[in-house]
Amino acid sequence: MALLSACADDSAGSSATSGSAPDAITAESIPGTFDESIAALVPSDVADAGKITVAAGPGYPPFYLLADDQKTLVGADIEEVRAIGDVLGLEISFQDIKFDAMIPALQTNRVDMAAGGFSITQERLKAVDFVSNFSGGTSLIVPAGNPKNIGLDSMCGNKIAVQKGTVYADNYMPVFTKACTDAGQKAIDVAVFPTQADAALALTSGRADANMSDYGPLAYQAQRSAGQFEVLKENYDPSTWGFAFPQGSDLEKAVTAAMNQIITDGTYGKILDKWGVSDGAITESEVHTDEAK
Repeated sequence: MALLSACADDSAGSSATSGSAPDAITAESIPGTFDESIAALVPSDVADAGKITVAAGPGYPPFYLLADDQKTLVGADIEEVRAIGDVLGLEISFQDIKFDAMIPALQTNRVDMAAGGFSITQERLKAVDFVSNFSGGTSLIVPAGNPKNIGLDSMCGNKIAVQKGTVYADNYMPVFTKACTDAGQKAIDVAVFPTQADAALALTSGRADANMSDYGPLAYQAQRSAGQFEVLKENYDPSTWGFAFPQGSDLEKAVTAAMNQIITDGTYGKILDKWGVSDGAITESEVHTDEAK
């Protein structure tokens, strides 16, 4: 289960950030606009409850973090979900559920939807459905000047910090490590941490040489490092990511329509601009299901 979000175009050398995320992290959100015809798509049980229960939690800025009050969940994805709720005329009830517990929470109907920066993969589609909301890619954050000259094709023998349960730890690192050993070089020293925040701390405290994650959160971290760290303008395995739902959820159609409404009316663009990740914008949201079923 992976966290992938903003993307970078390696060939163009551009980053996944346009501007910077706000310095003051307030609880204010950019609202969506209620649409009666879209609200009519909400299934009756959700409409009767008057809310959508969403698994989400802090720890992946600028998409998921706490405001300066250290209580309110904010971020680019959080504002998108709130705006979707506005379009549908529904309250959004966030449940603080750890990333690796989100899909099980969907499968047991503990929540209606999960917002965790999920990359949409065939493996994951065997368990849940998705509504796309962003375009993602992977890079590395290193000390300023990149003193060890680390890149996506030159990590051999270095200690790379990654988050547990992500594609970085479970899929990418084995591939990169095998490439090193096949070439007769030292294997990558993969350091796995419970959260992305822990992996980032390993780098800033000197316990790792680099941290692999999505470009968006890494760029956010670099922006706040007072020049101590930089993100490589490299992109590995770009992908679409989205909000997750139980397979066959009747809510997917309404959320997709609401996502497309905030894309069309400019709300989505304003949210991404606010958080400095507009280069990862999509032009249309779609439902993704397991086509093999």
